[in-house]
Order: sequence, then structure tokens, then C-alpha cells
Amino acid sequence: MPHLEEYVRPAMKGLSESLLQVIQDAELPGLDDGPQQPAVVNQLLQGGSLAGFGVEGDDRRNACLSGLWLLAGDLDRSHALSQSLHTAEGSYWHGIMHRREGDFGNAKYWFRRVGSHPVAAQLRDHDSGLYPDAATFVDACADARHGDPTDRELCRRVQWLEWQLLFSHCLQRSSAPATD
Repeated sequence: MPHLEEYVRPAMKGLSESLLQVIQDAELPGLDDGPQQPAVVNQLLQGGSLAGFGVEGDDRRNACLSGLWLLAGDLDRSHALSQSLHTAEGSYWHGIMHRREGDFGNAKYWFRRVGSHPVAAQLRDHDSGLYPDAATFVDACADARHGDPTDRELCRRVQWLEWQLLFSHCLQRSSAPATD
């Protein structure tokens, strides 16, 4: 079970207790398409949307849902949502999805489309050098997928922090337009 950082909890206060619980109970996301998270899937299929959780606007709602489907381990559903978004957050989720599926060149393309983003700055400030920028982290994840288990676990933990920061950002703010 991944640890939910205290400083992201205020952004999640509008989520239902059941959704917050399945997020907290989920396994640490892999550097690939797993693990599958049936409880997250069930919650998303029962709830249908984030309309009842204080998330207004299709882009914000779809950005949040893209992240939740990533957490659920359903890269296809996450991809369909992120690809439909013409925002920095949509591009960010899109990049994460391609990184997890192992399409590292495509992941870097989508991270370039994100441009400067507060989540990347937070990761640079928070981390001890593993995330100087998104492209470097893509390379670290690519190497870790089939490399040292310690490196793989470290990348998974940074990726989980990235998910929390981006999901919280999507909950709190209106989406910013993507840059080319």
C-alpha cells in the first residue's frame, strides 16, 4: 500500500470517503501496466464521474479520471481520456501512461508538450536527484524496469509521488493550456 503524502490530503478532501479509501489501499503502481487494482476499477465504474466530488469542468474531471484509471492499472482507459485533453495536465497523464507501457520515446514527446509545469518543479524540489526533468526520469524508469530491484522500487516511489502531486493539482486548479 503506498503512503499518501500529508501535503496532498487537503486537495483530496472533497473526494468521497470510499474513493479516498481505494486510493489509499491501492498497491504501489508499477513501472509497467500493473498491478491491476480491482477496487479502484469498481469504484470508478460505480461512481461514473467525479461530478459529485467538487470537480467541475470536463477537462478537469477527465484529467482526474485519467489519473485514476492509471492508478487502476487500465492504461487504455487512461489513454483515451488523456489523449482527448488539450491541456498540460492531459499531456502529463499521457506521458506517464506511455512511460508505463514502455513507449519511452512517445512518453518524452508528451512530456515535452507539457512544457513548464508546477508538478515537475515540485518533484525536482522534493526528490534527491532522480527527477531533474521528465525526460531523465523516463530514462531512469526504462533502465529500472529490467535492472536493479532497488532502482525499480525507487522509481516506483517517485512515480507514486508524481501521481499524487498531479492528481492533487488536477483537483485544485483549472487546467492550463498545453504548450507546443
